[in-house]
Amino acid sequence: MCCRYYYEDFERELRELMRAERVVKLPDLPCIGTARRDVYPSQAAVILHSTEQRDDEKDGSITVSEMVWGFSNPAKKGLIINARAETAREKRTFADSIARRRCVIPASGFYEWDPYKARYRFTSSEGGLLLLAGFYRSEQGVPRFTILTTDANDSMMKVHDRMPVMIRRDEIRPWIEDDERLPDFLSRPQVSLVCEQDSGQISFLFGDDYNFTDQDLRG
Repeated sequence: MCCRYYYEDFERELRELMRAERVVKLPDLPCIGTARRDVYPSQAAVILHSTEQRDDEKDGSITVSEMVWGFSNPAKKGLIINARAETAREKRTFADSIARRRCVIPASGFYEWDPYKARYRFTSSEGGLLLLAGFYRSEQGVPRFTILTTDANDSMMKVHDRMPVMIRRDEIRPWIEDDERLPDFLSRPQVSLVCEQDSGQISFLFGDDYNFTDQDLRG
């Protein structure tokens, strides 16, 4: 799963990515310019998504926005920060969003905790940003996103049995716009990641489809 990720030298890498996607100018978003930042659920983060017109139509261009990490959960307190790729299309909470409002979450890397509460850092084996698959919706005028997870591959299995669904750089537009390829994105094997044990860690664990609360932020 994914319950925390981070930015490092993020602005430069994001600008390089956006040039490749023909986004001429990045908006002035507060979290882009930070040298290093951990991103927690309930915080605003950078999201790549399609520009929408009236009636939810897409005009074929990619834009960058800030959205809040986590859907509200009407049944319980807290936020839904992950959705299982295997079942997201079948769940009423997610079905409309994954069908119509897919997005890409850029990250320098993410953290995961093993059963012994040791924290590990996962990064791209090819260098550069990781691109995590997700989807979003608006709640009372506030755009919110969640991250898709799937079964862990060999590069992550020793730490956790779930991992984020990954998007390659040349797949940003297909993931966001190509409905026919959606089943393949959700079921294919994931790319290998670099795994390193992280020092100076804060140890805590989450389960998949976890309902995050403010109390956990203080832990």
